[in-house]
Amino acid sequence: MFSTIARGTAKAVAGATVVGTVYYVAYPWTRTQRKDKILVVGGGTAGIGVAAMLNHEGMRNVTIVEPSSVHYYQPLWTLVGGGAKKNTKSVKDMKSVLPRNTSWVKSSVKDIIPTENRVVLVDGSDINYDYLVVAAGMQTDWDAIPGLVEGLKKEDSGVVSIYDYNYCKKTWETFQKLKNKAATYLFTFQPIIKCAGAPQKVMWLIEDNMRRDGVRDKANITFCTPSPGMFGIKHYSDKLNAMRERKGVNALFRHKLISIDVDNKKATFMDLDNQKQVEKPYDMIHVAPHMSAPDFLKGSTISDEKGWVDVDKYTLQSKRYKNIFALGDCTNSPNSKTAAAITAQAPVLVHNLAQVIDGKEPDGAYNGYASCPLIIARNKVMLAEFTYGGNLAETFASETGMFPFKYFGTDGEIQYRFFYFLKEQLFPFVYWNLWPRSLWYGTYGPLKPVVADRNDIAKK
Repeated sequence: MFSTIARGTAKAVAGATVVGTVYYVAYPWTRTQRKDKILVVGGGTAGIGVAAMLNHEGMRNVTIVEPSSVHYYQPLWTLVGGGAKKNTKSVKDMKSVLPRNTSWVKSSVKDIIPTENRVVLVDGSDINYDYLVVAAGMQTDWDAIPGLVEGLKKEDSGVVSIYDYNYCKKTWETFQKLKNKAATYLFTFQPIIKCAGAPQKVMWLIEDNMRRDGVRDKANITFCTPSPGMFGIKHYSDKLNAMRERKGVNALFRHKLISIDVDNKKATFMDLDNQKQVEKPYDMIHVAPHMSAPDFLKGSTISDEKGWVDVDKYTLQSKRYKNIFALGDCTNSPNSKTAAAITAQAPVLVHNLAQVIDGKEPDGAYNGYASCPLIIARNKVMLAEFTYGGNLAETFASETGMFPFKYFGTDGEIQYRFFYFLKEQLFPFVYWNLWPRSLWYGTYGPLKPVVADRNDIAKK
């Protein structure tokens, strides 16, 4: 939960400096007022958060381009699928979360013309900028898996997914209809998705509900993944796999879902090791859909060959255009695509953007921090925290944590229940009430971190 954004001696700044630590409290009225025109593409977690921090740093000419009239807190959809929350708790009007002193253009982007410092909207109109922040997220390609859309729309198909506001509640509703019957459950995973832990979070929630209701022996549960393990970081993958074996959950490793036969309730997987198709029957199948970079970024000169914004993984500055930055799911920085990653990226991006505006080289560095609160049962979470290269960065571990949290520990009944409280109660409150107001800096809470030097992070 707490990342290594900064190291070294705390700087003397206006406001309250905490001696011997790496963070300080900064107040907006102490900051230099800047009139440069900053355009933020995207009004999701990344766009709202970075716009709020830009405003906090005295940048008073910030415009957000976002087509949606509502804003979602997507991490809650896992809990909706597991019967722990209502999906209505995950949505608010966009106007209610827009940072103060920002303008909102309710439209979609068609193209970015970086050589002319302008963005083209879908209606053909232009918006000029001095500096551009791309926070466009990633798009869900529902049609990429044949049968998925048909199955999601059909009420009794057994096809479910927590990756959409309208579909996430169907997961719990379908389980309720099946739980007293002998049933086969498949939970699938895709290699490129937002919140890679979500497919098994909802699986463990449902599995735990079966145990609580005394019907676990009726279910045949299989976790299907193209990966060779349960999670991308071996430390957590080994723990999850041991738990999987202990709880009698089957695994289909190195198998990728390629199609669904809705009428016959059969799913076809590609065995990646043998390059053969494998067919599996199901009563309920949870699908993590295919995801990719937004279409308007594919082929753009600011993007790589796959459509992800091509950035320096430390500074988050475009590799081609010095006045363009990007963060969140739309970049090609090799970090896990989670909300926690965004909270660590945003302060770095804002710091570096301010450096560029002041005619300096960006020297702040993002270390790849990401966090995944892996729900392993109702009221229990295994908190996964790591940086680039899969290096552990656990807040509550004695080896990597900060005082005094390092003495709390990461494993055990008390720890798992506390981490669930963070996931279910604290993080949603913070997201709706503090994040849009630049009163939350992720792992540092309300204390603004002194951003780490790129050269120091790059050496590690």
